[in-house]
Amino acid sequence: MIYLITNRTEIPEFRSVDFIQKCTLEQSLEYLEKLDWIGFDSETGGFDYFIDPLYTIQLGNREHQFVVDTATVDIHCFKTLLTEKGLIGHNLKFDLKFLYVNGIFPTKVYDTFLGEKTLSLGIDSHKCSLAACVDRHIGVHLDKEERANINGKLTTEFILYSAKDVEYLHEIREIQLKKLEEVGSLVSIDLDNEFVKVLAYTEFCGMHLNQAMWKKKMIEVQSSLAESESALNKFIIDSNMEEFITTQLDLFSSGTKININWNSPQQVVQFFQKLGVDTKVVEKGVEKDTIEANHLFKFKNKVPIIETYLEYKQAQKDLGTYGENWLNQIHPTTGRLHTQFKQLMNTGRLSSGGKNTKTKESYLNFQNIPSDEETRDCFTAEEGNVIIGCDYTGQEQIVLVNKCLDHNLLEFYDKDLGDMHSFVASKMYDELEGLTLDEIKKKHKDKRQSAKVAGFAINYGGSGIGIADQLGLSVEQGNKIYESYFMAFPGLKAYFETTKKEGINNGYILISPVTGKRSYVNYFEEFKESSKEFQEEGFWAKYKKHKQDNTPTFQVLKEKVSRWFRKKGDIERMSLNFPIQGESAEITKLACVLFWRNYIVKNNLINKVKIVNLIHDEVLVECSKDIAEVTAKELQKAMEDAGSKFCKRVSLKADPCIDVKWSK
Repeated sequence: MIYLITNRTEIPEFRSVDFIQKCTLEQSLEYLEKLDWIGFDSETGGFDYFIDPLYTIQLGNREHQFVVDTATVDIHCFKTLLTEKGLIGHNLKFDLKFLYVNGIFPTKVYDTFLGEKTLSLGIDSHKCSLAACVDRHIGVHLDKEERANINGKLTTEFILYSAKDVEYLHEIREIQLKKLEEVGSLVSIDLDNEFVKVLAYTEFCGMHLNQAMWKKKMIEVQSSLAESESALNKFIIDSNMEEFITTQLDLFSSGTKININWNSPQQVVQFFQKLGVDTKVVEKGVEKDTIEANHLFKFKNKVPIIETYLEYKQAQKDLGTYGENWLNQIHPTTGRLHTQFKQLMNTGRLSSGGKNTKTKESYLNFQNIPSDEETRDCFTAEEGNVIIGCDYTGQEQIVLVNKCLDHNLLEFYDKDLGDMHSFVASKMYDELEGLTLDEIKKKHKDKRQSAKVAGFAINYGGSGIGIADQLGLSVEQGNKIYESYFMAFPGLKAYFETTKKEGINNGYILISPVTGKRSYVNYFEEFKESSKEFQEEGFWAKYKKHKQDNTPTFQVLKEKVSRWFRKKGDIERMSLNFPIQGESAEITKLACVLFWRNYIVKNNLINKVKIVNLIHDEVLVECSKDIAEVTAKELQKAMEDAGSKFCKRVSLKADPCIDVKWSK
């Protein structure tokens, strides 16, 4: 049964039907207070929780659903219920922010969207909408077309539509929990359900931007852009590159004109090819030209003008990505910047930014803000406040060490030897034996750089070719560095081999054995079927024969084999990459939950201590100066306590910094 709770005496749009009745506030509370878990949803006039109206909240279960007309019934009448009972919702981050604006902060939630996402992480075709979940698990079709007609009027259709959003939540939760238990992911969903409250709070808090400093930075970037373009044009004239120069032919002006468009990849490719830069790359078997920064960077010592071009492109990017659009997104109510985070990427990580699929509004990417001092200095605390930045020291590297338990890497951390890249170089190159790490850092920068590149590349599934590409070396030299790295760290090699096999055999990557979070391989069934075919007796002899005769069948087999090896390589890379990034994300999530629950909520500091940004291994907090020291200590403690749950052998440390601006 659907019950409407409203103080309107007449509702012209509402017609009485058997399955919708009016009831009093007291009657709804009497029923709902008997439930341990309450289905919860809201209908709003838009996505802006500071400005757009909250039309209704819906509460209930399969038996009874209560639609509360919040225009005439004070939502705070339900505050105790909403904060003390367990709430089941779908995509709760959205609804929570509308509650936060009203000073209501639930303590126990279960998000069926996160439950479905956890069960299908990595499977892009698996739809996780409420309608898809109800259809998949309950066998009922939910018509979501009515959402387009919602405008705040209490029509019969609106009441029926909104009530349906809470009718099936209990059953979906029970089904999901059973499936999550079967795959060992209950701890994972528990963590994400705790974290969604914190993530909603982070979006709710937003960041403060010093507009005057931002505008000053924009002027400086515009000046840098003009200088770089002028230097590029001067280079063409000084080098007498006639194909890029137009001499003046009319009677009204004189001089020369540069006819290259520095924003045209095709023309810039021609420019660099003229200078002897090899712009050819092969991606997925296809040759193409590129002027991407990571490719051009390899030639900058031979062709110095490349550095000027890269400065031009960087300035252009800074203006486009970090320019006027940031000022335009300062919220008129809060005076702060707000964005959206996605809680579960396939890696298990958070992401920030993107677009609203319905409004097409672009959200700012809070996780990709440049780390240069000029940019970070613009993110300041409001008057009387400070910013506390606390980040983990080498989070992903320490997560990896705790997984592989390589003897040499453990030695580095146990003895606190200092510079990691110099240490890696000392293990890779026999000729460095006997030298101190300081000597290697000062006198053997090339070998240290090779070790650094190898470490970053290999730890995330890179190859000798990738190392050679980054260092501008031959493939043979890149492979030699690759082999030297694994010879230096045999425990790491053994861990990688085991992890890759597990991904290929299981069809999923176990992101964290602590939480049981998994990421499934999207194309595993196709991969498995191909594997069976290749294992059939005589397949490779047949393949070799067709190859020798270059038959039409060989071209078909070649593509099939190539596709299989590409997919195998992708699974292996994911198997190495996801557990490091994903478990690191789990640690940061738990840190935020502990800080929120044990410090902010416990000490009644909501809206006084703001969590303003989350950048993978860093948590950014804003609070008043008088509680800054204790807040920094509590944040550090929460982060290190979270780290200790995952990193048992080598501990994970966090380093806080207090300033009036974002200084890390």
